[in-house]
Amino acid sequence: MMRLKIKRFQIIESADIQFEGLTVIAGENDTGKSTVGKILFSEIRKALLKTSHKKVNHIELLIKNEITHFPVFIDSPDFLSKFNYLKNTMALSQQYQLNFSLPDEVGDLVLRISQPKVLTRHDKKFQQIKKLIKGEVYYDSQEDNIFYKKDGLKNKLDMYQTANGIKMFGFLQILILNGTLKNGSTLIFDEPEVHLHPSWQLEYAKMICGVVTKGIKVLVNSHSPYMIEALELYSKKENINTHFYLANKVNETSVIENVSNHLERIYKKLAEPISRLEELDDAE
Repeated sequence: MMRLKIKRFQIIESADIQFEGLTVIAGENDTGKSTVGKILFSEIRKALLKTSHKKVNHIELLIKNEITHFPVFIDSPDFLSKFNYLKNTMALSQQYQLNFSLPDEVGDLVLRISQPKVLTRHDKKFQQIKKLIKGEVYYDSQEDNIFYKKDGLKNKLDMYQTANGIKMFGFLQILILNGTLKNGSTLIFDEPEVHLHPSWQLEYAKMICGVVTKGIKVLVNSHSPYMIEALELYSKKENINTHFYLANKVNETSVIENVSNHLERIYKKLAEPISRLEELDDAE
């Protein structure tokens, strides 16, 4: 089990979060959800690299006797469209010692995506995604780029020609086949629902819970009631350890609370915009 404690750091006033199976942080924009994901990524990476760094007194990550691999942070599907540019920029920056740097989570994902396949396309989860998106998103090592091969089409498609929803599933296809997602890994999703139709949000939640059953810890930051309820129901179906948190603004800072036994607080918070619309309708 991992446990992350944050006290008075950036926007976050306080947070005490367990990572064991599936962890979901719900809340509105600008409540610190993304900050938690980036802190978790950074702290796991520092622990594994054993880099000498100045300790941040407001942050503490506890890892208790378990296999731990490097984390993966996924936010925007636009990453796949820019993959070749990002990778070449990294190489040129290192070669010519240019004063240019990418966030660690971006540079690390470039390297993860570039790994050769270790599993075959007969993998069950890969095939489930292939059936859903009617094709395959894959890394071509010869062209050093990402493409989408749609069932029934002769030619592959560039990522800029591919829908963002397909790209979100494409991340999983690539990382499953190249063995990045394995027992002891940590997978961090920052609002994966943003580019997904509600029906695909349910499918993505189902896929996430399936990944957790393989011994992978997953953090999902979300403000979608569809995604959160789907994660709640699929996690129960898969019988996996799940912790739900609510990020709330309090006097311009954020408090992140464990609401696993009070999920109605999440749904009430996320339903507030609908309530405001109903009030406007009643006023007319």
